[in-house]
Formats: sequence, structure tokens, C-alpha cells
Amino acid sequence: MTLERTTIDYRDWDWLPDAAVEIRDYLTRLLTEGSITAHAVQSRSKSIASFQEKCERKGYDDPRRQLTDAVAVRLIMYSDTDKDRAAELVRERFVCREDFNPGQQKAGTSRQGYDCAHLVVTGEQHGQSRGWLVAGGALARYFDRFGGLEIQIRTVASHAWAEFEHARRYKGAGYDAIGEEDRRRIDAFFCEAAELRRRLDETFVQIERALADPTGPARAAGTGAVPAGGPADEESAEVAADAADVDGEEAPDHAADEAAEAITAPALAAFLARRFPEDAAGSEKGLAFACELLAACGIASMRQLAQELALIDGQEVRRLMETTTTVTRVRRLDDELLAVYGEDYIRATQDAGSYGRRADQLRWRYDRLRKKVTVRPRPVTYQLLGADCPEPLARRQMPAARVVRELARILAEHRGIEAVQREGRISAREDLDASVRARPVRLQDGTELWVATALSRRDAQALMESLLAGSGLDLRVMRNGEAFLVGA
Repeated sequence: MTLERTTIDYRDWDWLPDAAVEIRDYLTRLLTEGSITAHAVQSRSKSIASFQEKCERKGYDDPRRQLTDAVAVRLIMYSDTDKDRAAELVRERFVCREDFNPGQQKAGTSRQGYDCAHLVVTGEQHGQSRGWLVAGGALARYFDRFGGLEIQIRTVASHAWAEFEHARRYKGAGYDAIGEEDRRRIDAFFCEAAELRRRLDETFVQIERALADPTGPARAAGTGAVPAGGPADEESAEVAADAADVDGEEAPDHAADEAAEAITAPALAAFLARRFPEDAAGSEKGLAFACELLAACGIASMRQLAQELALIDGQEVRRLMETTTTVTRVRRLDDELLAVYGEDYIRATQDAGSYGRRADQLRWRYDRLRKKVTVRPRPVTYQLLGADCPEPLARRQMPAARVVRELARILAEHRGIEAVQREGRISAREDLDASVRARPVRLQDGTELWVATALSRRDAQALMESLLAGSGLDLRVMRNGEAFLVGA
């Protein structure tokens, strides 16, 4: 049968290249969402001449519905692991009319070696709501007018084999011109190359697995592990935090008021804009999703969110994630929370939102972070409670040295300055050694106490116990939410 060339609507070729660009961008976003980095995402639209030649050769009587590669995409992945993951994302996202690997049909023959997933898709799955397929766009128009769009997915090793085989044997004039015995010899070489290609793909998978779950003990993400240096670093970090603290009566603590703000979409949007200024703002739905993620983690205030994210280096997470296209600030937050909480985060948020493969995608993303992100130790925080605790301080989270200063202030107000002086640590005069970085604590009558701030946690806790012992005050100290000391 010969196709009547007059049946071709040449106006289709005005917008087919735009459909090719749209499907390329769509799949690039889809891979980025799953934290899969492709070696290349290539798309093309068939020329009119190529379209007509194939239709005539195949004898199509309804070429628009029967020819499925008027627009086609090739995803070249680094490993079989990423190839399989990419194929799963395509299957979940699109209606697949065909899904096969032509190489499997040639296994055991002289033509073996080709390895590439071929999927023909006819549109998005029902219920997809992200709006990536723009209504009225060229890609939506393509799915309306043509019977399918071909997506090929192969590895870099398989691509190298296929490109060489295509040029030297499948389309090679020289191969057709030589004798049968030479062709058999070349076929044997291609089979040998196919085996080497298979072994190379297997080796690449082993490398990917080692990267995804390294055996090294350092830099464990999501475990609260102390980085190299051990507990001494944790003590130093707390001393530095205490030294930077500001007494509430010396300067209004506006930061504390802001930090205690409950998580709302506007507050979170402002926080994300400050933390990720170069990323896309996202939508209201995206912010609602972010609030859902924070609730699943038990994060209820902006202060708590800031404290949790302070445990990691956001730039380190960004580098490891290696996103290849623009992502939203909500996605950056999602990545950082994954870095902080690890496997616990996957379990807590796998059902969040309406994304069917979120658990799998989180695991794929965590492969890039596991044991590679430095998670700082969580600071130990303290709270004061009791009838003699001033209302502004009640239940406020504070570092250890700040609690010492507040206890010294409260006890001095009730029992006098003499009751709180401790040699080398608390004094009524500015005579403490410079190494303890003493800071004045002003009492209601205008007098001052000088209290050391450069205290290890051990020293600070010993001072708390000393101040509370025999104080006769109704005071309690909580440590990380649990009862620690009680006044006597």
C-alpha cells in the first residue's frame, strides 16, 4: 500500500518541535523529583520526509495513530538502577500503550546486545494534578492528535554499544558489502562487546550501591551522630552558643518572640524565602504540603524549625542532591529535613501529599545523603519551672550557662547576693578571670552580679545544682523536656 502524501497535514510540523521541547522539559523535571540524574535527555520530532517514508514503508492507513515516534525522547542514564527507576516514574506518570525491551527478543542470537526500554505513552495518567502538562500546549496537542510518543531509556554503556552497532552493522554499508563469513566474525565481536557491556553495567550498579550506602562510620545523617572530635566538640559548641546569648533585660528579645511563632503558610513562606532565595517560590498547595511535612516531624514553631535545620549545612545538602533543573523552596526544605531525620523522615512522611511513589522517591533521594551529610549534635536545652520562676522565663528553652545566670538572678533577688557568689564563677564584683567571659546580670535594685558564661555543660550543671541546693525556692530545671533538678 502507498500512502497518499496529500493526507499529511503539513501544519503539524509547525508545532511538533515545541512538543519535543515540552516532553524533554517534563521528563527532566520528573527525574529531578526522583533525584535521578540523567547523562542526557534528548528529544526530537520527525521531519516530514522521515514521517512519510516510514508510513509508506510500514503501509499505515492511519499514520497519525499508528506511527508512535513523530515525537520521541531518549533518556541516557548512568546505571541500570537509574534506568529502572526512570522507567518506573514514566509508568506511574503516563498511560503506556507499549512497554518492552527489543533486546530481549534477540537474546541468544547473533544480534544480541541491544538493551533499551521502549515505552510508548499516550498521555498522563488520570488524576495527575501537578499541571505539568499545560492545557493547550504543544505536548497536550500532540497527545490529542497522535497515537503515541516513544520514550527510550538506556544506560550510557548500552548507548555506546547501540550507537556503534547502529553505525557499523545496522546501517553500515560496509557490513552489507562483505562476505557471510566476515559478517559472522563481526557478529561474534558484537556479542563479545555485548557481554563486556553487560559486565560494565553490573559494575556501575555496584559502584552506585557503594555510594548509596557507604561503610564509613563518619558523617552519619539522620542519627544525631557527633562529628569527628566527639563530645568535646559538643561542649565547645554549647560554650560558644552561651557566649553569644543576650540577657533579656539588657536588650529586648524580639528574636525569641518571632522564633516562637507558630508555623503558618505565610510565616513559612517568609522563612523559606530567606533560606532559599535563589529557588522558586512554589504554590499555595506546595506550602500546605510543607506544613504537612513539618507536622509529621512534630515541628510546631518557627523556632523549632530553625533549630532543626541548624543541625546541617544546607549548602552541603544542595551539592549532594545535584538537581539539574529549577526546584521549589518546598523541595529544598524536603531535602534538608530528609538530611536531618533520615529513615525516620521517610517513615513519617511517606504518605504525605498525593504523590503515589513518595516513599520510593525519598529512598532514592536519601541514597545521595546517607552517611555523607554532617549532622551536628542536637544542643541540650533547659527550662525553668515552678512558682518562684518569673513568668517571662517559664518554660523558655535556654542553654546551660543562661540557666545559671537566671538562677543566680532569681536567688539573689530572694536571698541576697551573698547567697549566690561562687568562687571563680559568680561574683558581686567585676573580678572574675577574663577566660570565663563574665557577663553582668542586673538585679531589680540596679546592682549587678558577674556570672561566667564560658562554662562547659558539666560545670554549668554543677552550678545549677549548687544554687538550687538549700535555696528553699519552688524551682525546677528541666533538661530536654525531662525533670533534671528540683530546688530544696
